[in-house]
Amino acid sequence: MKSRFFVIIALVGTIFTSCADKSRRAEIEQRKTALVQKQDSALADAQARLAVVDSLLEVTKAEHDRHHRFVMENSTKLNNHSPEVLELNRLRQHRDSLQVEWETLGAKIRYIRQKQKESPSQ
Repeated sequence: MKSRFFVIIALVGTIFTSCADKSRRAEIEQRKTALVQKQDSALADAQARLAVVDSLLEVTKAEHDRHHRFVMENSTKLNNHSPEVLELNRLRQHRDSLQVEWETLGAKIRYIRQKQKESPSQ
């Protein structure tokens, strides 16, 4: 009687284990699929944002360069508190922040692409 009990317990344990393995495999596959979708959407978002930032950066650089030339040509007439110098400083700050965002987005895109290349081999 005891041996039948242990056999039944072992059989029930095996059934639960095999069911759990199948559900875990399905869950792992779902997570892999979700990761691919998340990477794709993050890549698309980063690329779209990079296009906008790149355009803004080009415009800001051109405006900064024009303003910088004007300030340098009139440097003897202007002081540190002149509106033109303050505007140049604001443009420089804006240009630098856009440059940092541009570099960060580029690194994010490279990282996502690298992870996407690695994932099929796993």
